Amino acid sequence: MQRIVVKIGTNLLTNEDGSLNRIFVEKIASEIKKLFVNKKEVVLVTSGAVAAGRGELKLERLDNETLHEKQALAAVGQGSLMQKYYKAFTLENKITIAQVLLTPQDFENLDTLQNTHNTLKLLITKKVLPIVNENDVTSTDELKYMANDRLAAKVANLVGADSLILLTDVDGLFEEDPHENAKAKLVKSADKRNLKKHFAAAGEANGNGHGGMRTKLEAAKIAECEVFIANGNARNVLNEIVLKSENPGTVIR
Repeated sequence: MQRIVVKIGTNLLTNEDGSLNRIFVEKIASEIKKLFVNKKEVVLVTSGAVAAGRGELKLERLDNETLHEKQALAAVGQGSLMQKYYKAFTLENKITIAQVLLTPQDFENLDTLQNTHNTLKLLITKKVLPIVNENDVTSTDELKYMANDRLAAKVANLVGADSLILLTDVDGLFEEDPHENAKAKLVKSADKRNLKKHFAAAGEANGNGHGGMRTKLEAAKIAECEVFIANGNARNVLNEIVLKSENPGTVIR
């Protein structure tokens, strides 16, 4: 693996009260720094802007939040999210970061797609860490259809990544929903051509998250590279996958 796209979900990035999880941000920054030291190229796809905005405004999560309310929360939270990333990556680990906000339409228009490709390629060449997020303020697709896992797959294709690593708060893909069956077995390896049987067992997102295992399987179908699904809270998870070629969760090829 030389070029890797890493996606981290909201439940990893935020505490139960919606505030940003500083400890996790520092953990992931430290792990990515090790990848940079080993001359790996990394693009980070992040969630968390809406939850971060909710934390900044000290608001509880409501089931009936309107689309515009979520977009306003994202506008507040995006700055807070990038501030934490700047501190963890740039100030503490000397990694320059760049914010890249995209919408599904950016992948449909050839001009914007080419511009995005050229920008990401130049940032990677300059050893800058692109931090990609859905532009929630102007796009409704992420907030309505929970597309950040799919966004990560599209970014992986755009930059020609060798691997896409989807970090979540569970250990990987299970044969059954682990929330319903505590003895459900972890699927260590799956074939992209035969993912249909796994969709029924894919649980929905919990807590502040918007994705769940279902969108990760959809992302695996889109991605033109191997896909890992692993627990982001595990110690040195990125180094295990990238530097040691181990599989702590599920790999889909």
